[in-house]
Amino acid sequence: MPVLSVVIPSHDYGRFSDRLFGSLAAQTAGLDDVEIIFVDDASGDDSVDRAEQWAGRLCCERFVIERLEHVGRPGPVRNHGLALARGRYLFCLDPDDALLPDFMARCITALDANPGIAGVYPDYFECTPEERRETRLPDFNQGLLRMQNILPPPTVYRREVWEAGARYPANTDYEDWDYWVQCVAAGARFLHIPAPLYEYHFHGDNFSYQAREHDGPAKAAIVLNNPGFFHPVVVQWAEDFQRGRIYAQPFTRGHIPSPDDVRELLKTVEDKVLSVSGF
Repeated sequence: MPVLSVVIPSHDYGRFSDRLFGSLAAQTAGLDDVEIIFVDDASGDDSVDRAEQWAGRLCCERFVIERLEHVGRPGPVRNHGLALARGRYLFCLDPDDALLPDFMARCITALDANPGIAGVYPDYFECTPEERRETRLPDFNQGLLRMQNILPPPTVYRREVWEAGARYPANTDYEDWDYWVQCVAAGARFLHIPAPLYEYHFHGDNFSYQAREHDGPAKAAIVLNNPGFFHPVVVQWAEDFQRGRIYAQPFTRGHIPSPDDVRELLKTVEDKVLSVSGF
């Protein structure tokens, strides 16, 4: 059994391969006990060819290349790779991002030292063509996860979390947020590593950019996928949003409303209706 399995979902991201696999090759912990699972979602570029080239260069425990019929969403592609993973610890790495050299060593050490913790997540550098900016994430807080996604995609966790039944859904563009909600609802707790250990690269083809265009429906789907994790008032908001009720607005992008947010908005709408009706 490998210590760590890295699942890489990819579609037409071959141009980032050297940066991605180069960052794996540069890990201070080495790759002897690391399994790499590259899952290609019917790419039309040279993604698979590049992955095959790197498979011959990286001295890892196992390098698997899977080719799928086109899915069009990273979540099911991640699920396919995770179902093949054999590692004690697992994580997904987007093909346009890159790990810093100490990522694996720091994450594995933290998990080994904290047996009661399900997973660990570090800070990161947000990279655009213009700048490289450090982003610090908050410490783990279950209540905060109900309102915003505080866990980044390359959160490293124990395989027991996957075996407990969490899966990336296909009905929300915020599929990673939904996945972490499932994990936490099942009892998982996470530890924040307060150091930037990877680079999150922004560009015009990011799936996250597309997700922002469907912010309201994506958030409502998370709530309705996991109603037991959210307050009944928030569940009602999600149901009413999907029905197109006038009061059920999407709120701030990337923010699921709190019960007080929903009550305040509903009161504002009621006051306007009373004002117009003359009562």
